[in-house]
Amino acid sequence: MCDIKDVARYIGLSLINKGLSVSPLKLQKVLYYVQSWNMVIFGRDKTLFPQAPQAWVNGPVYPEIYYEYKDKVPNMCDHLDETNFGTDSAHIDKTLQELAEKLSFSKDQIELFESIFMLYGSKSQNDLIFLTHSEKPWVEARGSLNPFQRSEKSISLDTMHSFYKDRYDRNRKHHEAQ
Repeated sequence: MCDIKDVARYIGLSLINKGLSVSPLKLQKVLYYVQSWNMVIFGRDKTLFPQAPQAWVNGPVYPEIYYEYKDKVPNMCDHLDETNFGTDSAHIDKTLQELAEKLSFSKDQIELFESIFMLYGSKSQNDLIFLTHSEKPWVEARGSLNPFQRSEKSISLDTMHSFYKDRYDRNRKHHEAQ
C-alpha cells in the first residue's frame, strides 16, 4: 500500500509537469480517478491506498489530502505550483522519478496514470465536479442528502470498482464489436 500523500504529490507534480493546472479541488478528483481505475485494471484488491473518499458537496474528497493542501492557496480553486508539492521546476522530473520508485509503481501503472492525467487532468475542476456528480459512487453515497448538505459519508471502494469496471467492460465490448 502507498501513502496517500505521496500519491497525491505524484499526481500534482505530474499534472504540473504536463502543463496542466492543478488546484486542491482538482487534485482530489484526479486522485479519486487514479484509485478507481487502478482497481479496475489491476484488481479490486489492488487499491493504491486504504482510504475511501468521502461524498462531499463538490464530489469525492480525501480529508487527509484536503487538510494537506487547503491552506497552500487562498481558495480550493486556485492553482498549486511545484513548490506546494515540495520541489522546484528544475527538479520536477527527478522528484517524480523518486516518488514512482518509492511508491513502487509498475510500468503498466505509470502508463495507466499518464492516460488518466491526460483524460481527467485536462478537464476543469468544474467539469470534474459535474462528472463525479453524475456517477453512481458519489450519488449512492450521498443518498437523499440535499445538494448543499455537508456529508462525511464514505464512498464505497466496492462501488467505485464495480461502477468503473462495468464502464470499462462495456467500452471494451463496444470496441470489439466495431
